[in-house]
Amino acid sequence: MSDRELTELANNVRYLRAPRPPVDGGGGGGDHERMEQRISALEAANLETRDRLARIETRLETVATKADLHQEMHATTWKFISWTTGIGIALIGATMGIVKAMH
Repeated sequence: MSDRELTELANNVRYLRAPRPPVDGGGGGGDHERMEQRISALEAANLETRDRLARIETRLETVATKADLHQEMHATTWKFISWTTGIGIALIGATMGIVKAMH
């Protein structure tokens, strides 16, 4: 082996023998005493989340969709056109009646 390879091997051995911090250096996991508390907190949050989701889904069942709004606007538009046409025809008829009565 060359001197370079021996130096690299020695560095690798020193690296492997060096003390290591715990796998979890970020403050979560690995703490078995608090694990039960953490799991209980997650389960409670899960129950709360499910309840909130159920309430949201219940509300969504009563909310109009875009298609519902489009259909309602379409129907309302045609009602407006029908009424306007009817009133216009009635006014024209009344005007013609008045004109005929005057002659």
